[in-house]
Amino acid sequence: MTSRRSLWGIRFAVLCLFGTVLLLAGPRAYEVVAARLRDRAVAGPAVVLDQVGFSRLPEWLEGELLLAVARDLEPWLQDGLSLLDDDGVRRLQAGLRTVPWVRDLTFERVFPDRFRVQFDVRRPVLTVRDGQAEPLCVVDRDGTALPFVELPLPTVFLHAESWPGTMRVAPGEPIDEPRVRAALGIVEEWQTEVVPLVPECPALVEVDATNLGERWALGPRHPEIRVKLRRRDGAAVVFAYDRPRGAMLPRVPSASKADVLRKILAAHPGLEGLVAGDLRFAVRWQDWLQPRSGPDPAGPWATR
Repeated sequence: MTSRRSLWGIRFAVLCLFGTVLLLAGPRAYEVVAARLRDRAVAGPAVVLDQVGFSRLPEWLEGELLLAVARDLEPWLQDGLSLLDDDGVRRLQAGLRTVPWVRDLTFERVFPDRFRVQFDVRRPVLTVRDGQAEPLCVVDRDGTALPFVELPLPTVFLHAESWPGTMRVAPGEPIDEPRVRAALGIVEEWQTEVVPLVPECPALVEVDATNLGERWALGPRHPEIRVKLRRRDGAAVVFAYDRPRGAMLPRVPSASKADVLRKILAAHPGLEGLVAGDLRFAVRWQDWLQPRSGPDPAGPWATR
């Protein structure tokens, strides 16, 4: 008898709590419950999809980039959808996943009349342009092509005359272009291993992978990768950098390159007065600065 009374007491408490929720949630909550009880798949309150609000944004998702992402999401966030339309919800999720900016998403119904969608948005880290500086796309850290947006990102130029064929750009798909892959590795290395070690580190504005695989020139004077750093007055300074990440031959440690850059900045604050240099030589770094007094050990620089 006691257990039966306890069971009925629990049931009564649950019903009271359920009734309180319905009372506080308002009449639309009744629609949801009634629709479920009547097993009507598409009944219930409609959610107006174009009344979208962002509850939280990463700090980097702003300005033109935020507008571009919102614009590409917009075709899937129109009209309305019943909160209980399971087929419609599946179609909406599938459609949102086709947007190139969306790496992943979680989707849930919020009682009584809302959807909550959490997006994992791809963050662009590199701009890709052709040899005439025409924009092709921006790329995230995974090498996925994204619709072009004018952003202050490092750039890699794909010169057709220096590499056979043309790159196919399909937003939302991985890029298998070797120069883009090499540039992405250098951008990540620069941001995670060099910048933290160099106070007031100049901005990386370009990764030049034209000589990737020593396609055009051999020897230590002609590295596979060069980088361009922004000088204080806005001009670019060209630096010999290294082989690409993952190369079979030895590479100069990032900490050594950061140390050379610190010494250069101490002698030339803001890279003032320089047009070129080399980050690979820990001892003779001064001999490779341009301009310099005395003979040039490196010969002419092709700065494009």
